[in-house]
Amino acid sequence: MPSAEPHFGLVFCGGGPAALGPIVTAARSGRLGELLDRGIALVEPGPLGPGGLAHYRIGANSLGGPFLECLDGLPDTGPFAALRDLPETRLLREHADDHPPLSVVAPFLTRLGAVVGALLEAHPRCAVFADRAEAVRLTADGVVVTTGSGRELTARRAVLATGGRPLGGYADAEVVPGLELAPHRDKVRHSSSLIDARHTPPAVRGKAVVVGGSHSAWSAVDLLLAGEADEVTVIHRTGLRLFYDGADAARADGYAFDPELDVCPLNGRVNRYGGLRGRAHELARAALGLPGADPAPVRLLRAGDPQDAEAAHKALAEADVIVMANGFEAALPPLSRADGTALTPATGPTGTVVTDRGHLVDTEGAAHPRLVAYGLGAGLAPSADIGGEPSYARRADGVWLYQHDIGEIVLDDLLNEATTGETHS
Repeated sequence: MPSAEPHFGLVFCGGGPAALGPIVTAARSGRLGELLDRGIALVEPGPLGPGGLAHYRIGANSLGGPFLECLDGLPDTGPFAALRDLPETRLLREHADDHPPLSVVAPFLTRLGAVVGALLEAHPRCAVFADRAEAVRLTADGVVVTTGSGRELTARRAVLATGGRPLGGYADAEVVPGLELAPHRDKVRHSSSLIDARHTPPAVRGKAVVVGGSHSAWSAVDLLLAGEADEVTVIHRTGLRLFYDGADAARADGYAFDPELDVCPLNGRVNRYGGLRGRAHELARAALGLPGADPAPVRLLRAGDPQDAEAAHKALAEADVIVMANGFEAALPPLSRADGTALTPATGPTGTVVTDRGHLVDTEGAAHPRLVAYGLGAGLAPSADIGGEPSYARRADGVWLYQHDIGEIVLDDLLNEATTGETHS
């Protein structure tokens, strides 16, 4: 680490899978030297690598094999080479063809993070700070990141990959017109309270309702069924999306899908981004009554369907706990402009708004190229670059994407130094 705190090219706020993704991508594509030569300050209070995944009680929504694909293309010698034969890697490789617990994935990512941290520490223009980014301020020609210990790190640009937090107002949300959670707010919990071991999960005995149809919603269902819930009702809005490797597999399983809107044009996968996988896939498939599925003690109600309206209201009223799985926004530190006024990020139904290059968008619709934000709560929208089914309207995120498609987009942008203004629509 340098003895002083020089002006950096980039300050990475966060050290989880999203933040490390472009660095791993740079190593795989032969551009690591170019990226490090820009000068990187990485600010992360905990171990580099796993981020919040280290605390999740659930299984991955990806097979184990894709987590190891970050090693493909890396040199057979050098700091990354030793990762291939570590015990953590061998254990994850045993789950290459199934969906491993995240408790198995996290140790591998921790070892990967240690390698990245050592590379940064060894470079004369880079540094790792075991600290937290407390504030970010734009300047006339860059940014200033203030850390919890009072350091002021100056740089050309800041990468904001600090994880996610529940979307605001989830306890009072309107599921659909006429179906609101506000009358029941005292018993509403966010799905993260079940999934994340850093939170105390709600005590559930009796009836539970889960609002949502995403992976986190069905992970909450799985945890509730494994606990003491007697009955679980899932209220979903847009139908249950199941993932399949191809259209033929979906048809053979009796799953109805749109052959144009629900299929990724890049690889032909059905519901590539929005589809449930692993244990969530199994539970939803059973709840839908698809052929050969074991019965699941889960009742499905479609929000907005007149036939289910009365049952949905009754389920919320009678529930002992209501779990809201409406997603996340980016857990950003306070942001300000060069004149000291607050810069408020725009948020929407899918989280914090960014451009297709990851530039943060404010509530006035202006994009800020010096602030690159992505990761949980601020994923990039599907595009021609990263593919995805046309019907998927949420944000794309995931460890593999951070180290591959999204990693490529962010890396290209970080190496591009383009910081002119732009307007987001």
